[in-house]
Amino acid sequence: MTADDIKTAAKRHRRAALAGGLIGLLLLVGYIGYEYAMTPARPDLHAARASDIVAYIDDQRGLCKLPRIEEQKFLHKWREVVMADSRKKDDLRTCLADMKDQDRKSFFESMFKYGKRAFLDDAKLYSRMSRDDQYAFLRKKITEYREQLLFMKDVAEGLAGEFKGSQDDFQRWVVEHSTPEERALGEPYVDALKHVRAQIKKEQRARASTSLPVDAGG
Repeated sequence: MTADDIKTAAKRHRRAALAGGLIGLLLLVGYIGYEYAMTPARPDLHAARASDIVAYIDDQRGLCKLPRIEEQKFLHKWREVVMADSRKKDDLRTCLADMKDQDRKSFFESMFKYGKRAFLDDAKLYSRMSRDDQYAFLRKKITEYREQLLFMKDVAEGLAGEFKGSQDDFQRWVVEHSTPEERALGEPYVDALKHVRAQIKKEQRARASTSLPVDAGG
């Protein structure tokens, strides 16, 4: 091969590389544009209709695309906003009650997916804590989980067939629908929550017994 042949081949390869790079860039731009166009906007929790928020939560390009901490902040704020406004409660109840069975089931599965993810994140955080910090953390989380359960039972009447049971029922569901690695993380956390809940119930019974009126008539 002569020097001219080498130069010609090099030019040909450069043109091919440039063409390939340009096509790759165009495909990337097209993909980014498609993702942007198909990603729903995050709804304003104070102004949006319940149907728009429910659709965003259930959309595979919606809430689940946010970073984990933003996802949980959104759900927490949504519960706060709804529980503080009777009209929003009614709007959400109506939305869920009017959904087709398949859509309601899909939304239910999305809510459990987010709940499971948050629960396992809590379990991971708990496993890394010192024993001195664990008890206060468990009490705080028991209150949070109770509020979440009350929200679903109070507001989501349209999901009455799905959202049954107690904290124990949901946490058992999480463990049963987890990988072996997730179960190894979640089971000790579930046991610790049960233990602290039992302690809290004892405390409540003790307070109730000391507050009973004394029978003066003897």
